[in-house]
Amino acid sequence: MKLFVDRWSQSLRDPRFAFKEEMKTKKAFVVICGGDDPYVKGLPLLQQFQYIFQFFGTEWLGYLIGKGNAPFEVLNDQQAVQQANYWNEVFRSL
Repeated sequence: MKLFVDRWSQSLRDPRFAFKEEMKTKKAFVVICGGDDPYVKGLPLLQQFQYIFQFFGTEWLGYLIGKGNAPFEVLNDQQAVQQANYWNEVFRSL
């Protein structure tokens, strides 16, 4: 997360880029995954992304949290799979 913010903040200081203006035209969606109670422990990370997108004026569409550590383990999280299917349909309509 820190690297993400560092890269974005550098682009704000560089007068060659109109990064902040460009970000106003974007839509944001965050996907995260974790193994140790991600539906609770992931919320502060999501809140930080919301603040970042709010600062830039980027439209926040939502998020998806999945539970899993090993590759493909998240596919056992039926709630995440159902939400992914829902969001897939939403994104197709954009």
